[in-house]
Amino acid sequence: MRITKIETLPVDLRLKEPFIIANVAMRDMLFVLVRIETDEGIVGWGEAIPAWEVTGETRGSVVSCVRLFTDAGLLEYSLLGKEIGSLEAVREVMDAIEPKAGLRLVYGNPSAIAAIEQAMLDACAKRAGQPLFRMLGAENRPVEYTRNISILGVEETLSRVASGIEKGFKIIRLKLGRPGAGGLPGYRRDVEVVLGARRLIEESRSGALLIADANQGFVTVENAVEFCKAVDGKLDWLESPTLAGNLHAFRKIKAATSVPLMADEAVHGYESAEALLEIGGIDYINVKLMKTGGALRAIDLVDLAASHGVKCQIGSMIESVYGSAMGVCAALARPGVISTDLNSFELIADNYAQGLSIVDGRLRLSELPGCGCHFSENDLEGRIH
Repeated sequence: MRITKIETLPVDLRLKEPFIIANVAMRDMLFVLVRIETDEGIVGWGEAIPAWEVTGETRGSVVSCVRLFTDAGLLEYSLLGKEIGSLEAVREVMDAIEPKAGLRLVYGNPSAIAAIEQAMLDACAKRAGQPLFRMLGAENRPVEYTRNISILGVEETLSRVASGIEKGFKIIRLKLGRPGAGGLPGYRRDVEVVLGARRLIEESRSGALLIADANQGFVTVENAVEFCKAVDGKLDWLESPTLAGNLHAFRKIKAATSVPLMADEAVHGYESAEALLEIGGIDYINVKLMKTGGALRAIDLVDLAASHGVKCQIGSMIESVYGSAMGVCAALARPGVISTDLNSFELIADNYAQGLSIVDGRLRLSELPGCGCHFSENDLEGRIH
């Protein structure tokens, strides 16, 4: 089975309410869908979320990048005509356009490349008549996810923590790192919500984990250490405390505090993970397909981290149901993944796909051939721009 056509479809999806993190308040999501046609009439779909605050991509750059891979005159390489009828064939293509180590045809652009990979994998699994996760050697099972709470005032945050505990969430994840949030000086709001959330968890005897994500918002090692000392013993881990480019910050924070640390923005792909794992200081990595260039490299990264004794979460850039299903496939392929935040599609008001559902507080993927989700192109009507 060979690729005969690739096209991009920009799609706008609305959030139910603004989702606020340290450096941005998100209201609408500017997705790009990638559609691949094959000589056997099978169509595969992929989804890109250009997170300009993390990867530097925009909708325009995603569209341009995908087009590059159909123009042999520019890259001396084109996806048109490439064989993708087996998992091995897709891996061969991905080794060319997103190698673990080696020269790249295009640097960066991970969400564009992830969407291309998703479309190829979706088409490949449809041809095989089986779910993608099974092609990856996995069995279907419920997947745990986190209760994500954006940066709100102290009372509203704690109200949502209490609601999450009542609903049976096993992991509560607080967003932090915006100075002056909640009308309080400095990072005082962050300290208060962590202490208050831990108190609620202890009073409930739920045993839920409490984690926090600063999205680089503490900026410096000094700020991060001060915060960690103020919440000593209250967090199960702290994610992305300082600027992503400061890879040595984790080791310095680790030397001064006892809070376990997770890297997110500091790890984009396999190479940056290797560098950070060698430097040390991290206990966890938040692996996102929109950073790694797809599910195959995400799985490689999970394996790399495990070889260093570091555990991984599969995260989300607020993908839709469709994109989240691809993340679930990666999580199912590695049972050692400690958690996911692949339920972020709940934040979206108008998901276009079905097939990934929430059952008894956990994610459950369908057994449909392909990525596990389905939609009609008519479902995209009015959303393409």
